[in-house]
Amino acid sequence: MLWDFFLITLKVGSLAFGGGYAMITPLHYDLVTRLGWMTETEFSSAVAVGQITPGPLMIMVAFMGYKVAGLPGATLGTIGLFLPTTLIVLAIASSYLRFKDAPMVQGAMRGVNLAVIGLLAAVVIELSRGAIVDPLDALIGLAAFVAAGPLKRDPIAVLIGAGIIGFARYLVGF
Repeated sequence: MLWDFFLITLKVGSLAFGGGYAMITPLHYDLVTRLGWMTETEFSSAVAVGQITPGPLMIMVAFMGYKVAGLPGATLGTIGLFLPTTLIVLAIASSYLRFKDAPMVQGAMRGVNLAVIGLLAAVVIELSRGAIVDPLDALIGLAAFVAAGPLKRDPIAVLIGAGIIGFARYLVGF
């Protein structure tokens, strides 16, 4: 299981372009859907824990690795996730600066950017399945979306506000 988890993170680190959020969908597929090593709730918790800490992606993968295979899983999962990116950046950094304006490179980057948007949409759908259990949950999520998106409110204020609403909901038992 430990070696398999390392290989999963190595694959995701090699192929998931677009940063941490783009990695959530392939990780979810392998850890929850395909292998059943984590439940929806455990996976959502790992993502949430990652988001409230510095270095969210590293914390998220370390949490998942710990859940799957203890401390060695946390360590190897983190290494597996970051090793490919580090090697790729080292290998292509100087070449990219020379070719970044080439139409072929621009076209490839446009395609990758569009795929990242699709992956982010998939992440939203996957995370909402584990988090939204009733209409009030959906309302809180929609209000946060409107506040942070179209209304351009401070995301920290949105998080604090949603936390206060969730806490009040808990107090009243609703």
